[in-house]
Amino acid sequence: MKVPVISSADYIVYFEPYEQYNFIHCDCFGWSKQIKRQLIEDFDLLTSVYRKDIYALHELGDNKHLKFIQIFNFTYVKDIVGLDNITRQLFVRKYYGCSSSNWDR
Repeated sequence: MKVPVISSADYIVYFEPYEQYNFIHCDCFGWSKQIKRQLIEDFDLLTSVYRKDIYALHELGDNKHLKFIQIFNFTYVKDIVGLDNITRQLFVRKYYGCSSSNWDR
């Protein structure tokens, strides 16, 4: 179940827990340099408070999404095959004050 963690008129950011991991999702309702700056600021505040690794799944071939997760300093971990037999890429935004996870291995 997705839980909203940031909400504005321009976007909503959600966490979706899975086992001991939190995956992030973002619904954007518009995009501009100002929205991008505010979202980065809000995201940086979220990560400073949350203080754990945050994960994102990337659909292969979605270049717009790939650019988006790179803006927020997510790094590629590995390809994974979901329960639906579709291969996706796993990305992580590391929090360096916590222990590394099993996804990294």
